[in-house]
Amino acid sequence: MEHIYIQKGFKTPLAGMPDFSIIQLPDPGTIAVSAMDIPYIRPKLLVKENDLVKTGTPLFCDKRNKYIRYVSPGTGIVKHILFGKRRRLREVVIQLDKIDDFIQFETVPLQILDSTPKSELIRLLQKGGLWQCFRQFPSKDTANENHEPPMIIVSLNGNDLYSPHPQVILKNNIQNFEFGMALLNQFSNRIIVTSRKSSLDELDKLNGLTHHITHIVPDFFPAWDPGVVLHKLKTCQEENRSWCISAEHLIWIAKLLLTGKYPIKKVVTVTRSNDKKPHIIARQGSPIKDLMGGRDDKSLVTTGYFNGRSAQTTSHIGFFETTLNSIKDNQEEEMFGFIRPGFNKPTVSKSFLSCLIREPKELDCNIHGEERACINCGYCTKICPVDLMPNFIMKALSSDDIEDALSFGLLDCCKCGLCSYTCPSKIELTKILTHGMNTHYKDKE
Repeated sequence: MEHIYIQKGFKTPLAGMPDFSIIQLPDPGTIAVSAMDIPYIRPKLLVKENDLVKTGTPLFCDKRNKYIRYVSPGTGIVKHILFGKRRRLREVVIQLDKIDDFIQFETVPLQILDSTPKSELIRLLQKGGLWQCFRQFPSKDTANENHEPPMIIVSLNGNDLYSPHPQVILKNNIQNFEFGMALLNQFSNRIIVTSRKSSLDELDKLNGLTHHITHIVPDFFPAWDPGVVLHKLKTCQEENRSWCISAEHLIWIAKLLLTGKYPIKKVVTVTRSNDKKPHIIARQGSPIKDLMGGRDDKSLVTTGYFNGRSAQTTSHIGFFETTLNSIKDNQEEEMFGFIRPGFNKPTVSKSFLSCLIREPKELDCNIHGEERACINCGYCTKICPVDLMPNFIMKALSSDDIEDALSFGLLDCCKCGLCSYTCPSKIELTKILTHGMNTHYKDKE
């Protein structure tokens, strides 16, 4: 195992990390397949309201590639098809039956995996609704089946500070994970498996599973993000087209190919102040209100502390989402806050005495001010894990100079959200950079 040394990131310890307890939630009354967390998709509906669907029935596909399907994680009736602005598909909601009726897909036993053509594996994964688990850099769009990736990065730690612990995900799925690793060798000659340093002790207990881990990363966010890992490992421009996949999605793929049945369960973590923080095993597409339980009205529910979306409790958790965070939304002004010692305030700039106290701290939604002009303080540069200058890129994008933005490394942005968090001028740098990346990518399509 090699160590990846990363100097920049969010190093402040936070309170409320999930524990190792596990809760299995009963099946909810409704589930949904959300299109809100799927980047770049142009969905085409394949069902209509009141249609009967089985577990594994395609609900919508991507117009850019009709073979990439998003299937139902349950059996029942299509209750609602919800649209957002400009008729953008939000969710396909299904009223669940008590018993699952699975569509039986073709299987690939381990004995014939090596002799199965790559094209056949791609066809089976697309038909089974799991090809989109593979994401391709630099945009993290669905992987292009016609490209051979220079490397595939497997992240064991999710994309958030509070993502499910790999020990919980892998504990009862070791054989599936082993099958998934064998599958990856069909697509690339270089497989990178990363783990946080703090996860190694628990992973050591899983029958030597650590021999698959190739790289160890520090414990501060977002060192384990595949985009950060790629930035540190790549040696040529061609490697910018590498792929990535999460450990849980790799297990889903193995289950689909071994059993012929679409996997319906996922591991989710829910974090709230002064509350137990277990790992929850729930049905894919479960309602957020069922996962959150009781909720304080003065809080914001997000699917990531720094880079998730703001989620309504009336909606459902998405295909790629594994965390729900309830963050205090206290927008009250603090009188003379600039001269208070701030013992409990997280700080990047060391403006408060809390920088000397290593006890875990809580974040809230208060931005403590309003947007102002960029003052070139450089805090965004000091915290950026991929060594960008977000303030320079932001200014280039503001003047529609995409060439300058690209020369400053726009496409290396991993969208971690730390530049927005640390900006004293309250500029939404991550939003601006993400919009620039998306616009550039769509123009190239």
